[in-house]
Amino acid sequence: MHQRRDIAFAVALFIYVLWMRTFDVASTFLMLGEQTRDWAIALGGLTDLPLVGAPSTAGGRGLGPAYYWLLWLGRVTIGPFMDNLPHAGGVTVALLQSIGDTWLFIALARRIPWPLALAAVLLIASGPFDIAISSVIWNPPVAAALIKMATASALMLGPTSPGWHVAVPAALATMAVQTHLSAAFPVAALLAGIAVGVRRYPRLAIMAGAIVVLQLPLLLSMLLEPSAPVGPTTAIASITSGQSFRPMFGFDTVTGVTGNLFLPMPESFRFSVPTLVAGAIVMAVYRRDPIVIGASIGGILVASLVFATWTRGYDGYWFLTMTTGLALTFAMTIAAIPWRPAVMAIGAVLLAVFAIWQPARITESLRFFEYPHYETMVRASREIVRRAPAVRDIRLNFEAHPTMDRTIVYTILGGRIDSGARYTAVIDGDGRVTLQ
Repeated sequence: MHQRRDIAFAVALFIYVLWMRTFDVASTFLMLGEQTRDWAIALGGLTDLPLVGAPSTAGGRGLGPAYYWLLWLGRVTIGPFMDNLPHAGGVTVALLQSIGDTWLFIALARRIPWPLALAAVLLIASGPFDIAISSVIWNPPVAAALIKMATASALMLGPTSPGWHVAVPAALATMAVQTHLSAAFPVAALLAGIAVGVRRYPRLAIMAGAIVVLQLPLLLSMLLEPSAPVGPTTAIASITSGQSFRPMFGFDTVTGVTGNLFLPMPESFRFSVPTLVAGAIVMAVYRRDPIVIGASIGGILVASLVFATWTRGYDGYWFLTMTTGLALTFAMTIAAIPWRPAVMAIGAVLLAVFAIWQPARITESLRFFEYPHYETMVRASREIVRRAPAVRDIRLNFEAHPTMDRTIVYTILGGRIDSGARYTAVIDGDGRVTLQ
């Protein structure tokens, strides 16, 4: 009975969060340089995919091709239904995030009362920044989705789980790090929790084997291009710069940025204080369950130690991979209350509050990563293809980001850029096309 109830809630959650992320993606998809670069790679064949990840602001490139694998998979499965246009990549990212949310709810509902599990997942998924970035072709939200999946699969492990089950969270965690290097913080804690929790050599060997196999593309890339930069070179230089060690500063920064991603608060509010209390409770109550500790407060502590010597600025999207751990820290603290009816009641109240809050959070998300001219570009590009199968160039009579590729939609739809063509196409802000 409970299993059917949880499945019904999981299906409803999946449908809702996927709609929440994609309802306007075909109109306002963010199509800047990084998005068109990665989508152009996904438009190629499987054998054309890179052996490493996207270029990183932390230096080098991603530690493996998982991001491009998943984007390519979305292109070949979802893309044909959307003419292979770039927003199909946004839907792919949203789908991965929504699968992660649903899986996480199913896993949590096995451990804590379902209202609290649903409230925690809904809070993570409906963070305004998270809603907006989850329909963008970009590696941080894909890494966040993989962290959710890795966490969920780890929380579902038990003493009698088959050995290969251990390989699932290990593989997903490795893919998360390949996708975006910020995932290394929660992954280090989660894998440590799994290793301590399973304690059996065959399972540990399976887990290690899954990690090694997924790193083979990177090793091959290093052999083929030994001089190419790989890994977070700039980040490592910042961490090892010799500056003073400030763990509480790191903890305050990590919890503050991460907390505000899913629960925006006034600047005067410090997430570090409640997180310190909740983390202590989690470590005390779940001391015999290292997977719970690794999936929750563990990743926050790892990130805090790393950022204790950080000398550069911070970008909010780095911390997307840690929202799951921070939210779980508070959820598991509530679940630790020894009287189950109280946990059920608190969970129900939180779920009601977060449900009522949804319209405002969705509206707030519209401030981020919106590009109102995407629909104009698609409509106009279709018109140009109809009137001129080949053009010299496409010019815009409205302001656009300098990194935006003006021609990618046109060429995906079958048009051709040819310097010897008769016309140059000009697109007005209302979508009207002039051939000159």
